[in-house]
Amino acid sequence: MDFLEKDLEEIIYTSSREQLEKKGLYITGKLYRQLRIGNYGIADLVSMDRSKHPALKKIDPILTITIYELKKDNIGISAFLQAIGYMKGIKRYLEKRNFSFDVEFEIVLIGNKLDTRSTFSYLSDLIPCNFYFATDFLRCYTYSYSIDGIEFNYEDDYKLKDEGF
Repeated sequence: MDFLEKDLEEIIYTSSREQLEKKGLYITGKLYRQLRIGNYGIADLVSMDRSKHPALKKIDPILTITIYELKKDNIGISAFLQAIGYMKGIKRYLEKRNFSFDVEFEIVLIGNKLDTRSTFSYLSDLIPCNFYFATDFLRCYTYSYSIDGIEFNYEDDYKLKDEGF
């Protein structure tokens, strides 16, 4: 049996937050599945979390919108650009409706492998965090699926095995 992208989506969407945390994936807020974003496309999963941001100790709520792009195989630049398109669509939707909350965006890419053949694997370290908030803009996870179930591994700080210096 092949493990498909829709299987990955089903597991993430139907599992409890506690189950996902035990497996290495953290999701906060209300989770939406197959969210249509006008003509910008349909996002696999999007979470929206409206809470006070601890970094600034703000009184006003901030809406954190996280776009989850799922791939059954490699995650790379095309998955990132796909999520950027969804982000633009959501931003435009909010602008057209004069949305009044402060909004921050995050992108989470989840796939079987991280594309290490290109420089994409450095991107999450090089894209600056949102300077006003203490969150990462881009996070990448790989998953493995075995008899013990699914496990998520946060991918960060990728370096060449032989850096040549």
